[in-house]
Amino acid sequence: MLKQARILLESEYKKCLEQVHKNDFYTCYADEKWVHSRQVLGSGNFIIKHEPWFQRQTADIIEIAKTALLLHDVARFEEITQRFIKNIKIDHGEAGYEMLKTMPEYDEWMVAFAIKHHGHVKERFYEDERYQTLKDEDLRDKVEHIFWLIRDADKIANFNLICNRTYLQLFLPPVEKLDNKDKMITAPVVEDFYKCRTLDHDLRQTKADFMMAFLSWYFDLNYKTSVVFCKKLRLIEKMFSMLSEYHNDKELNDKLQNFLEKYLNKRFA
Repeated sequence: MLKQARILLESEYKKCLEQVHKNDFYTCYADEKWVHSRQVLGSGNFIIKHEPWFQRQTADIIEIAKTALLLHDVARFEEITQRFIKNIKIDHGEAGYEMLKTMPEYDEWMVAFAIKHHGHVKERFYEDERYQTLKDEDLRDKVEHIFWLIRDADKIANFNLICNRTYLQLFLPPVEKLDNKDKMITAPVVEDFYKCRTLDHDLRQTKADFMMAFLSWYFDLNYKTSVVFCKKLRLIEKMFSMLSEYHNDKELNDKLQNFLEKYLNKRFA
């Protein structure tokens, strides 16, 4: 299954490149998603290896989980193509679900459905009518854990790409496109961060605000192993160091970092 998934993913990537190769931005976007998809599998492999729930699963379930990781953004390439050609945006999670559920080689629940809401707020997953009508408790448990796995591995891979800076232009808007060009975190963003949830994107005004939105993703991690992996790679430290480049208040920067680390230590102690 995983081998087939690699072939499918590469096929979608190359198909996208054929459409966007004359545009530097969208070519970079497609390249980033190709790299990102494989990094998500790498991050997910670490979680699978060290997280107790996955250690109790059969080899078949692990293969399915790895397939879901690799294909979580399979519809991103179509999204990129549609944005380039028609200037429209599709929901790549839902589009991936619609694509994969029609392919018998991929598990409709543990691959397709687990992917469907990976980019949404968690509530969308639990409120989905199909999930609510799923009566098999063992299957519900597996789908939920794979859903968490995808979300965590996705975030870790993005954290790593942000810190690597290779594709930073895809994560942070250029200053000239911002209404507020101040090197600061705005007050509403600080207030929202202290609510220990992912940041309301409508609040973002400055480049520092955009970095804070990515940092707020740490509140959404599900597995202790994910936090361990982030600390192993020093991702929190590196991201706050980057944040200091976009705002001039070191005291606030240190305060926010201390708040986040205390939250993670308490939640995953």
